[in-house]
Amino acid sequence: MPIRKQINVNLKDRTYPVYLGEAMHSIFSDVCRQHSISDPVVVITDRNVANFHLKLFKKSLIDAGFQLFTFEIPAGETQKNIKRVHTLITEMLEKRIPRSATVLAFGGGVIGDLTGFVASIYQRGVRLVQIPTTLLAQIDSAIGGKVGINHPLGKNMIGAFYQPLFVWSDIDYLKTLPVREIICGIGEVVKYGIIRSAELFEFLESTLDKVMELDKESILFVVEQCSKIKAEVVSQDERESGLRMILNCGHTIGHGFESAGNYKLLKHGEAILLGLVAESYIASKMGLLDNDAFERILALVNKVPVKVKISSLKINKIFSAISRDKKRTLKKSRFALPVKIGDVKIVEDVDEKLIQEAIKYTIRRG
Repeated sequence: MPIRKQINVNLKDRTYPVYLGEAMHSIFSDVCRQHSISDPVVVITDRNVANFHLKLFKKSLIDAGFQLFTFEIPAGETQKNIKRVHTLITEMLEKRIPRSATVLAFGGGVIGDLTGFVASIYQRGVRLVQIPTTLLAQIDSAIGGKVGINHPLGKNMIGAFYQPLFVWSDIDYLKTLPVREIICGIGEVVKYGIIRSAELFEFLESTLDKVMELDKESILFVVEQCSKIKAEVVSQDERESGLRMILNCGHTIGHGFESAGNYKLLKHGEAILLGLVAESYIASKMGLLDNDAFERILALVNKVPVKVKISSLKINKIFSAISRDKKRTLKKSRFALPVKIGDVKIVEDVDEKLIQEAIKYTIRRG
């Protein structure tokens, strides 16, 4: 069977499935019908995904009798802006796409975030399906309903919680990813091991090479474990009022690195790896994380072959971005700091000098 696993996100209002498997395109239209999707269907994707996958994907829908509208945009984080949202909505209105449409986010994290936000505001909201094509999106961003765009003053500052009808995670899409995109996904996988699963962390310690090579059973295990954790956390805390904050481990400082590089030097997953190092350093210095666990985190991060040089990044620019982070409460930055492999603690009272020290430490490590 193409579908190997179904993982449910159980919310107060409804439940939706995350379908995980391989070579699933042949049954996608059937699953759409099962979810009462009717005409028209709107596909929003980027040119990279379109070059590899759009032809076959469109054919499966057209052969099933769906009326289809397709919008292709350039690839990259810089597309997550209000101008692109306005352009897409204008094009949809010009084509008279009705409120009864279903929008398919066919791509990685950028497409998922952007398309989800468009779906959430187009004619006060249309149905959404997330079809993640990157490792990072399959294990993290496509699940949970966070959608949004960036603002010049911060990442994901404009957005909403908008849940999809379902998530369609086909690992066959990962085969066309460049190595750097796989590395980006690994950054989030490491995070999941740190926050919730010592088993997953240990699996990465022993099997990272196979995951990097997209060994089928290894990658299915990783995507399944991360998806289960994300679904469990979101089911308990959809709107990030409590437990869901643990998913931000590595992100408070990671977003600072990402912003300091103008969202061009570092990809999201690479920045998260840096954030995990810095925030683990803070946890270690605060006495929350023992040295053995800290060294294990550093050793695993070291095994991920990130090639980006960060020595040019300015500490004050990173720190300034952290101070604007949306996870702040009044004057304090909020961190999900590791206390052991598989568990974190939400902490707000982190000394600013220690944050700067952690940034310096991370930059020195390269």
